Amino acid sequence: MNDEEILAVEAAAARLESSNTRADYAAANLQSAVAAAVTKGNSIRDVAVAAHLTVLEVLDCADAATYRGPAS
Repeated sequence: MNDEEILAVEAAAARLESSNTRADYAAANLQSAVAAAVTKGNSIRDVAVAAHLTVLEVLDCADAATYRGPAS
């Protein structure tokens, strides 16, 4: 487990939870942090705990960040 990625997920989750105006940006930031943590070999369970998400939500975040289409 890489503590750096887990800490990034925790920080992104905290920003999303405290975000009032930039929720879309905070959600995208969390998706990216989750995807990075999962693809670098961190346990999906550990990432879920750090992100305050279910395992299924972590998989959805990783999927959305990985397969996000080009910005319009």
